[in-house]
Amino acid sequence: MKRKKSKPNPALQIYTSFPLRNICGTWVSLCGSPDLRIYHDGSRFRLQLSYKDNTAFTVPLCQSRGITFFYFYGMIKIVYDDERDTLLLTDEGEYQRVYD
Repeated sequence: MKRKKSKPNPALQIYTSFPLRNICGTWVSLCGSPDLRIYHDGSRFRLQLSYKDNTAFTVPLCQSRGITFFYFYGMIKIVYDDERDTLLLTDEGEYQRVYD
């Protein structure tokens, strides 16, 4: 009996390395995690985590060896799905872009 080779879904466009300008903007969590704002400050890309009590933490975004990540109490990887325009953070869950 021959096995079918599993092929990845061609419609699914998930990236671990991508131009950071593609993810700039405001993102809201679908899992109750803090909201995100990704922006360029003139010298580098930054990610800002905003908590409900008006507390915000800003960290630089990094890309190395095909992985996009930032450090916030450990390394958190970012995956971008451009088909659905969502981010997936390893510790924080899924995020949807907010359009103004």
